[in-house]
Amino acid sequence: MADFRIDVGFFTHIKTKKLRRRLGLEGVFALQMLWAYAAMQEHGHGKVYSSEDIELAVDWIGDPDSLVSVLSDVGFLDIVQGGYIIHEWEVHNGYAAAA
Repeated sequence: MADFRIDVGFFTHIKTKKLRRRLGLEGVFALQMLWAYAAMQEHGHGKVYSSEDIELAVDWIGDPDSLVSVLSDVGFLDIVQGGYIIHEWEVHNGYAAAA
């Protein structure tokens, strides 16, 4: 069974507050859905996602590319060659990353 962890400080972290301010609770929920998707489907180290991959993984129905743009801007996604990776996935969810 796959799982992921959320730090108790997640909801008060400045990145989460910025995400909520820009995209509302739907954006925060979408981030958690992305983490759940990563834990279930993409256990590999440094999985690179396209904007479309991320939007489809979380069933994003907002403005195209707004989710990925904001997640990257506030620091939940890192830009890499070929797309995006979840920022420090292995650090914050080492168990899920190695499952």
